[in-house]
Amino acid sequence: MSASIPWRRRLSELGRGVGKSHAPLFAPLLYGVAAQIEALPPAEVTADPTRLGKCLTELRRAVGTASFVVAAPTAMEAEALGAGVDREVWPPKVIAAASPGVIERVEFDQVWTQSEALAAGLETCKRLSSTQQNEPVLLAALTGPASLLAELLGDEADGDAAWEFAGRALSALCRQFAQSGASAILLCERGLPADLQGWSAALSTISNIARFHRIPALLAFDGAMPADWPGATIACPPTEQEALIEKPHGLCITAEPESWRYLVGQTGDSRVVVTAREVAADTDIEALADACSDALDMQTQ
Repeated sequence: MSASIPWRRRLSELGRGVGKSHAPLFAPLLYGVAAQIEALPPAEVTADPTRLGKCLTELRRAVGTASFVVAAPTAMEAEALGAGVDREVWPPKVIAAASPGVIERVEFDQVWTQSEALAAGLETCKRLSSTQQNEPVLLAALTGPASLLAELLGDEADGDAAWEFAGRALSALCRQFAQSGASAILLCERGLPADLQGWSAALSTISNIARFHRIPALLAFDGAMPADWPGATIACPPTEQEALIEKPHGLCITAEPESWRYLVGQTGDSRVVVTAREVAADTDIEALADACSDALDMQTQ
């Protein structure tokens, strides 16, 4: 592992748009796959902070990555905010929209406990932050504002009030993770919204909180993406767009580990390499370790 590399400081510098260029941190979303460590369903492990912390620690040791992924975009935010979520399938699926009145909510301190997975992620982040040596890299990957509104309200997810709510909710959650020790927030979107102005405003609200806590708010897409990336967040474009981004940025790669062996030398000027969705929970860990071993050479190239 890359314990000697000051990744937390480098991520903080990325969030502020400063610091020298450097080889990137390799941080794919390894979350549900960690449940294989205890041969239990991902839904069970990710709802228990003790098991989640143990499994993430053992998986990190097995594959050699520097980061712990303490949350992934698995509908946990929507569940906490009142949507019906089926967690017996993986990844979890939203099966019922929340009440339209959810967008009137302004207080979120007690909301996140309504999702066992989200509460477990926050607690795991806090525990790992205090028990791991050498300032561990703790990545909280959250559902982006456009995708969250779609999960909560479906086709009715539109209008200034909805975007203001999304910004409030996710900035409150960002604050919770930052205060629990997170090194970075990754906002994962599944596509572009129709209202780019409202979406960008929500991203700005979230990014302001991240910046206050001196951590980056990264943005990645698992689907259609913008031609012009919002300036408030740290863009993580795919390889074909990477060279077009002038500001300090990351890189988004596929969540298919077999493709990672070709990454070294293909990361451009990116400072962190992520995936926009989690690696499949049933991925063979031995094969995953082999793929990570190849990709980790990027951190020292």
